[in-house]
Amino acid sequence: MDEIRLLQQPPSKDEANAKTLSLLNTRIPNWNALMHLEGFENWVLAAEEETNSLNNELATSTSNLSKEKAAVVDATTTTVTAAQDAALARHILSDDLSALSEELVSSREHGLGQPTLLEDLEALHRNLKGLQHVQQYVRVIQQALSLSAAAIDQFKASQKQKEVTAASLSKYVELQDFTKKVAVLCKESISTPGSGSESLGLVGFLNSVRNHTWSSLKTLLFEELIACAEKLKWPGAVDWLSTPVEDRQLFVAAFLKLLSLQEIGDSFPIEPGDDSDVKSGVYPLQALAQPVSARFKYHFDGQRETNRIDKPEWYFTHILNIIHQHRGFMETTIQTVLNSTKYKTINAQREFTRTLFPILAKKLKRSMPDLLQNSALLAHTIYQAIVFDTQVKEDGFALTGTLQPSGSESGDWEGVSDVILGRKEWFDAWLEGERLFAEAQYDEVVHSPDAWQLIDDGALSGEDATATTDLRPTNSARRIKALFEQIADRYKPLPKFNHRAQFLIEIQVSILEHYHTRISGSLDAFETLTSSLMRAVPGALAGQVGHQYDTRRLTSGVDGLQRLIKAFVSARWITIAMQNWGEQLFYLELWKEINDRASLREKARGHMSLPNPTPDSVVEGTLFDELIAQYDTLTARSEDLIVQHVVSETDSALRPHVASPWTTASEEGSVLPSTLLVPVTALQQQLAFISTILPATSVTILYRRICSSISSFLVERMVLQHSRSKLAATDSAVLTAEYSLWIECSRQAVGKLVRKIDPPWQRLKEAATVLNMEQDNYLELVRAAWDGNETAFEQTCEKFGISSFTQREMRQALRLRSDCPR
Repeated sequence: MDEIRLLQQPPSKDEANAKTLSLLNTRIPNWNALMHLEGFENWVLAAEEETNSLNNELATSTSNLSKEKAAVVDATTTTVTAAQDAALARHILSDDLSALSEELVSSREHGLGQPTLLEDLEALHRNLKGLQHVQQYVRVIQQALSLSAAAIDQFKASQKQKEVTAASLSKYVELQDFTKKVAVLCKESISTPGSGSESLGLVGFLNSVRNHTWSSLKTLLFEELIACAEKLKWPGAVDWLSTPVEDRQLFVAAFLKLLSLQEIGDSFPIEPGDDSDVKSGVYPLQALAQPVSARFKYHFDGQRETNRIDKPEWYFTHILNIIHQHRGFMETTIQTVLNSTKYKTINAQREFTRTLFPILAKKLKRSMPDLLQNSALLAHTIYQAIVFDTQVKEDGFALTGTLQPSGSESGDWEGVSDVILGRKEWFDAWLEGERLFAEAQYDEVVHSPDAWQLIDDGALSGEDATATTDLRPTNSARRIKALFEQIADRYKPLPKFNHRAQFLIEIQVSILEHYHTRISGSLDAFETLTSSLMRAVPGALAGQVGHQYDTRRLTSGVDGLQRLIKAFVSARWITIAMQNWGEQLFYLELWKEINDRASLREKARGHMSLPNPTPDSVVEGTLFDELIAQYDTLTARSEDLIVQHVVSETDSALRPHVASPWTTASEEGSVLPSTLLVPVTALQQQLAFISTILPATSVTILYRRICSSISSFLVERMVLQHSRSKLAATDSAVLTAEYSLWIECSRQAVGKLVRKIDPPWQRLKEAATVLNMEQDNYLELVRAAWDGNETAFEQTCEKFGISSFTQREMRQALRLRSDCPR
């Protein structure tokens, strides 16, 4: 293209002039060369001819170039137009191709667009196939309904016969065979994709048609029997002997007619009804239960005043009265009729009683939405249901002799209460309500003003007084025990051990844990108030008990001792109660079941306050062993604090005494120092207080521990550490006199309960003996203490009745006398 533009440009005059000048300068360099040049004119002429020739060629070339240029432009334009047309055609083809592709792609893949033709055809095919199935199903259903109507009409036509025959049920047999055949075909078609659920639905519908047909046949005879029973004044009390003979015969005939229908139904390869129809009982007794149900609905399902949700005992009592009212009629007349048939093994009274239970079950289920809104009413209803079950069982009811198999693992009747207790969410709602009620009762007990007051001896019942060996508990301990037993009484009648275990673990054990924590917290508070910080800085924790309040009054003297004794007797009372509970048959059986059942073992293992159950053949221990151990630890802790408190109080009062000098003996005898009166009085008061509250066994144990500690304190300070300086030989009887005072103090305080007063004071007694010896004996003991070996020392001490001193301690004691030679 550049060459064409270059060729189209006109010749350059400057270039031509320069070229011509260069040629002339070459050929004619000077004037002389021009003068002598030959053929100059020829040369000029040849140049002109060449010029003309070139001009002609230029003209021709220019003309040809224009023509070629026009031809090229035309060709290019044609080519561009053709290319544009081709591009437009390509875009059109591309759009058509995309449209065709979208039509071939299923609209289900992206959720957009219209279905394809193929999909439309497939959908129409499926719809056609479905319509064909519906047509088939409709024909099957029509055939089943026709057979059902024919069976009912056939049975009505033969109802005037005295008994039911197989011929009167031929249409029903056809319906049953037809249902069976369809069920087999549908079972085979389940393997075909897309037909399983429809087939199962059809079979279910046919079964319902068959069952409804059988129920209709029963209803016809039910109405006949009920009409005969009304002549006997049913559902009122039946006086069989005073009823006209004709009415009795009609009743028995209708009764036997229903039994023959049931007998024929039992002979069918396929049960005429579902499982509930079989379990519902003997047909005539079902019929007799219908008027009872109607009267029940009239009283307890309508708007009458007897229909009160807060009075479940009314409708339970109503059913009980029906059972008792017709017992004689069932056990005589009805049982006699049954004995003449295939159902002679059926107990008429039990079977009739069982047919009444669904009436109560329906009532309970209808009441549950309202009961769940009120935990108190729910608990009351369950309690009344359990009372009803218990009464029915006491009246002799059992599943033996009825058509219903046992519903529990033990083979026993689970009771009407199982309607509620058998559903986990309903039982959990009841359990939660009982737990909240028990916690409220517990809070009321422990927060009452008299919760920690000791009970008077006369306030205990005979059972409590015997079981606790004259231990006086606090009000809270006694009420906690009563609350525990009250909760047990509420769930003891429950038939299932799983339910019992949940009550025990989630409510009863929890209450005992809370009470343990409460007592332990009171002991923690006591220790905090008697800590070294409180003694060093009185009132340091005043903010915890009230400003400007002397916390020492809470923990000192008899007041502090009383608080510790209350904790002690509360823990001890519950411990004794748990020991007695653990030996009761109810808790022994419950503990055995927990060990035997894996589910109950898991629940028990998840609770730290229960022993670890093991699936052994022989169960050892009791259900409360772990809690008893915890309470024993708490009791021992409170006992230690009692001892520590009394000893600390007495030791504090003894400090002036052990720091004072020995008194001088007078002619009338030893004179007791006045500093001894305060500690002796303090000890006597606290021991006397202990003896008025605790039993003899506890008093004896505490007395020995307390007095043994005080005796050791006196000997350690006065005799071994010489806190009162030396003792003159003439005044050696002073310690004996002090010992006698301690013994007399103890005898007056606890002499009525503790048989042996002297043993805890043995160490002080021996110290007084050593110091009050005659001179010869004293010197003999000195030689044995310093010069004798261990055996000789022990023999000498045994001679003088001394056993609580070591040889080193004896030397310290002997040095107390001023006349000691060593």
